Amino acid sequence: APIVDGQALTDEAFAALPEQQRTSIQESSKQLERTVQDAMLELRRLERESQERLRDIDEQVAAYAIAHLFDPLLELHDARPEIVEFLTAVRTDICEQREHFRPQQAQQQPAILLGQPPQGPNLRRYEVNVLISNDGGDGAPVITEHHPTYYNLLGRLEYGGNIGGIGGMGGLSTDHMMIKSGSLARASGGFLVLRLRDLLQNPQAYEGLKRALSTEQVAVENLGESIGLVPTTAVRPEAMPLDVKVVIVGDASLYGYFIRLDPEFRELFRVKADFEVDVERNRDNIKGLAALVRSQCDEAGLLCYSNEAVARLVEHSSRVVEDQRRLSANMGAFTDVIRQANFWARQQGAGVVQPAHVDRALEEREYRSSLVRDRIQQMIDDGSVYIATAGERTGQINALSVYDLGDITFGRPSRVSCVASPGRGTIVNIERETSQSGKLHQKGFLIMRGFLVERFGQHKAMSLHASLTFEQLYGDIDGDSASSTELYALLSALADVPIDQSVAVTGSVDQRGAVQPIGGATAKIEGFYEVCRARGLDGTQGVMIPKTNVPNVALRPEVEEAVASGKFHVWAVETIEEGVELLTGIPASVRGEDGSYPEGTLYRRVEDRLDEFYHAITEHKEIGAPEATTIIAPATAPETPPGVPPEPPPEPPITVV
Repeated sequence: APIVDGQALTDEAFAALPEQQRTSIQESSKQLERTVQDAMLELRRLERESQERLRDIDEQVAAYAIAHLFDPLLELHDARPEIVEFLTAVRTDICEQREHFRPQQAQQQPAILLGQPPQGPNLRRYEVNVLISNDGGDGAPVITEHHPTYYNLLGRLEYGGNIGGIGGMGGLSTDHMMIKSGSLARASGGFLVLRLRDLLQNPQAYEGLKRALSTEQVAVENLGESIGLVPTTAVRPEAMPLDVKVVIVGDASLYGYFIRLDPEFRELFRVKADFEVDVERNRDNIKGLAALVRSQCDEAGLLCYSNEAVARLVEHSSRVVEDQRRLSANMGAFTDVIRQANFWARQQGAGVVQPAHVDRALEEREYRSSLVRDRIQQMIDDGSVYIATAGERTGQINALSVYDLGDITFGRPSRVSCVASPGRGTIVNIERETSQSGKLHQKGFLIMRGFLVERFGQHKAMSLHASLTFEQLYGDIDGDSASSTELYALLSALADVPIDQSVAVTGSVDQRGAVQPIGGATAKIEGFYEVCRARGLDGTQGVMIPKTNVPNVALRPEVEEAVASGKFHVWAVETIEEGVELLTGIPASVRGEDGSYPEGTLYRRVEDRLDEFYHAITEHKEIGAPEATTIIAPATAPETPPGVPPEPPPEPPITVV
């Protein structure tokens, strides 16, 4: 402000001054303003230099204050450059963030007035997130992942609100403490066990697994990051090195499926190991089962088992795999029987588990799942399902079928019937015509036709029409185990020879007449036994099986006793000729030197009947009727206009008796 005589002038007083004086004052003012500006710039420079010196001193003090904490760590991990780099970065960051470690009394005063306790420095930035910890010295980690989703397998990055003082106003945020490891990371340096079927249900996890194994790195990243549906503070963790052996457990069929359709699977999982479901029944393995029984008794506090009870368990193990020479490798089901037999022994107040308690456990387990089996047996008993177990029938035989309900497998007989007449070589499978026959059953049926051609169609065409069916069958049927049974019924119908209904039959056949092995032999034998037992065993009933199936028969004690006492029989045959003689009492025989079957044999009767059919077809007469004169009607071929389908072929020759 202009000053005259020590007094600051007002604007009016300044305007009243002479012009020369005003000009002088204005020039002085400009000079003063430049001087002040220069002084201010110099002050700012001095202030900046002082602040830099203070900051350097402050940083030196902070570095000195934490040096004694970091120097030993840096020396300890001097051979690990990545650790030295990390610790150096942490030390530098602490020095840079030193203001956060000083108490902020002025900022915390409002919170204190509101009754809130003062907050200390936010140390979450320096907290350590331990993703993997393999301490303990117990060897390489073995991780079994029962639910291999993408996040459970590869890890995830979690989000939350206002983490570490960030992400407020309703937004989601994350930091390094929210990184969660997956099974792959936890198994690094060891083994990871997965179920292939579980991976099929999580395609994203399967693709992530292949990517991690191919790159030998596991990166934690969320699936939704590329979509960006919500505002987030993203963190991108560095990929971690991966050294792991992945073991995938699954069905062999699924392994083959992946091998064929996924080339990457073939490269990543090259080693395949098949596990047997059964083991050889030798002395060592039997002792192993006995040792398992003893260990279960000791661990679970069960009653001791007698030698006979252990032997009964061994027999049951062979029965499970349907082979007298093998033992089941399903130890879970085996231990279930051990515990259940112990329960029934305690219920009866016994001090030792006996064979009767093992039988009771097996019977009770079977009873809980036997509703369908018992209903079928009830229908057989009351005549709703017709099964003959006595007498003789022509073109009728008892076949044996197996019902597999998953938790129970049982056998029951089915009535197969056959009707034959003159025809043009047609054998009809009614199940096939009604789409109730599976591929294997159709194959067995066609093989049966091949047998007929091999035995009776070498010199002339077979002029027959036959119809075969499973009577009272209202569901689908599959398998070739009834092919020999159907063949016996057809031979009976052609030879007009009855079949003993007290015998049930199973077995497949080849085109040369050899009876081949089938599955479920034990269940089939016991199924027919139960039907015969309900009607009374008379010593004539039994089951005919392929001879090669004899080692597969593991009957329960009741059936074994009936067979041993002669009340029930099990016959083993190798060829159709052996089987048909057992069923009809008439030998089948073989062709003589003249090329024909001997008189009185079953095959001779079949061939004679086929000859009658042949003459009936070629000469158009009834079987046993007098000779007929055949007049062949002329076949004319009228002209057919273009675009009109041709006429059907002419009628067959007209027969005049």
